[in-house]
Amino acid sequence: MAQDDYDYPEDEFDVLGNDRTPAAVHRAPRPWWRVWGPLIAVVVLAPLIAYGLVQLGTGGDTDPEPAATSSEQPAETEAPPEGEESTAPTEGESTPAPEETTPVEPEAPPIDQAVEVRVLNGAGVSGLAGRVGDTVSADGWTTVVPGNYTSPQPQDSTIFYNNADLLDEAQALGELLGIGPIVELADVPAITVVLRPDFEE
Repeated sequence: MAQDDYDYPEDEFDVLGNDRTPAAVHRAPRPWWRVWGPLIAVVVLAPLIAYGLVQLGTGGDTDPEPAATSSEQPAETEAPPEGEESTAPTEGESTPAPEETTPVEPEAPPIDQAVEVRVLNGAGVSGLAGRVGDTVSADGWTTVVPGNYTSPQPQDSTIFYNNADLLDEAQALGELLGIGPIVELADVPAITVVLRPDFEE
């Protein structure tokens, strides 16, 4: 308001006012930490607060529990009571292999050397039946009857037996005298040995 338009008489306040010069209002500059402090606090503290919340939620255990694997140590075997020896083989000690048992063949029934054995000379060699009969008797046969044989058959020395029960006895005589052909023939008495020229004493 201009002084000329002022309707009231000048007083002491007006005198003081005339001595003053109006000045603009200015604020002093704020320090940097008041400007950047809140931003720095947000950037730094926000991750720390989030980390703390995660720790509280997980109970502070950040390492995942290791999964069980098949490489776990085997359970320790229970030691035998004191005073008792363990029957399990120790390391490096091999379990002996079971012995192989050879099956025992059943023994053949003993031959009947009391059966009648006729030794017939069909070789034309004098005294052959008697000598062969002595050989048979010396082997343990108790009923040996020597004699002569005139039939043209068989052509080779042969042992005849009259039933299957005497097969073992006939084979035993064949081994003793070296005669191969052994024939079952019901018409002969017991066992008959026919000697031919091929027979060797």
